[in-house]
Amino acid sequence: DCGGEDCGGSSLHGYIDHPKVTALNVEDETAAPRVLRPWDERLTREGEPLRSDDDSELILHIPFTSDVKVRGLMVIGGGSGKSPARVKVWTNKAAGEISFDNAARRTPTQAWDLAEDLQGVLEYQTDLTKFQAVSSLTLFFPTNLAGSGATEIWYVGLRGEGTVNRRDMIVTAVYETRAMPQDHKTPAEDGAPALGL
Repeated sequence: DCGGEDCGGSSLHGYIDHPKVTALNVEDETAAPRVLRPWDERLTREGEPLRSDDDSELILHIPFTSDVKVRGLMVIGGGSGKSPARVKVWTNKAAGEISFDNAARRTPTQAWDLAEDLQGVLEYQTDLTKFQAVSSLTLFFPTNLAGSGATEIWYVGLRGEGTVNRRDMIVTAVYETRAMPQDHKTPAEDGAPALGL
């Protein structure tokens, strides 16, 4: 239950890399970042929801600016059975790695059956041991509560804590398979006085 005042204090909204958020099988791709709003704006119904295009399936990919720990997920869907009925979530997958061709076969990090929540009070807790050091989330909504037609999402909220760990830093390391004596001078070779042992 996330009806309390403390839910917004641990929102991961500020850690989402909004320009890189993508969605598949949606009418309007620009709607994807709009459903990822601050917690106190979760009931806003301006514009159009994120709506599936050809059927009820929808995939939402959410990258973060730094690693996060995800504690909870909230989904506010459309009324009249257009709310998602289930979500499968994968951590640390590249955009496009989870597709409609493989989402049914691949084992998610965690999955939930969703209830219709038009007021934004239901939060689904993660298995925190599986949601540490998360650089991205991929959410697959396979169906809606009506079982057919378009799926609508007005809000996706994520709760947890951010870290300062960034995955875009590249480290170049050189490993020697055989020591090169000229690279490892002893103190006597450097002109430093030798220690008498």
